[in-house]
Amino acid sequence: MSDYPKEIRIEGLTEEQCDMLDLIYACDTPTELKQFLAHLSRKEHALATTLMTLIVYETIELEMIQPMSQREFYPDAMRILKKLKKS
Repeated sequence: MSDYPKEIRIEGLTEEQCDMLDLIYACDTPTELKQFLAHLSRKEHALATTLMTLIVYETIELEMIQPMSQREFYPDAMRILKKLKKS
């Protein structure tokens, strides 16, 4: 994959959502993140979980989907498709 940390941009977040992401990213270990999540209210926990899921989806998009959609990612497949289009 690529080098980390990778910048992820999510447009349209509220100030509350940005603050929550700052707190999540401040956790240095999985244990610290678990402890942080354990002390949140239900509403805050739901927000944090939703934001973390969104980050996972955005990471998949950046690391997997976008590269796969580029023509040069599968040169052999693209060559075959070009031959099929010509016939």
